Amino acid sequence: MFTRLFLFLLVALGGAGLTLQMAWNARLRTATGSPVLTTIISVLVTLLSLVLVWASGATSRGSVPAFGSIPRWAWCGGVFAGYYLTASLVAIPKLGAAPVFALVIAGQMAAALLLDATGAFGLAQIALSPTRLAGAALWRA
Repeated sequence: MFTRLFLFLLVALGGAGLTLQMAWNARLRTATGSPVLTTIISVLVTLLSLVLVWASGATSRGSVPAFGSIPRWAWCGGVFAGYYLTASLVAIPKLGAAPVFALVIAGQMAAALLLDATGAFGLAQIALSPTRLAGAALWRA
């Protein structure tokens, strides 16, 4: 359905959107005085946006699986969204957007290499290689 180029562009746009989100949330944090309250507001706006897209029928409606039908850890993905937003809101005013996002990407690359190498959480196992390590190191070049 989607070409690889189109998917690359969608993901890159998502990355650019995260940077805008942090800039906007940093301003909101100034007004609220609290990184946690700002994160709550951001997550509520995210939820509202997703409910509108879901209700529009633009995507598959899906269904909520029975709690015991999937591993318990599969329910916990949103925990890191809240952590990421709050940690970034605390760090951006002190470090700036570029260093924070460099650290975010470094953390993502390290975790991605680890998940690929171990095949954790049902992901395909992809062995570490010098090429993969060099590619991960070159992102910051």
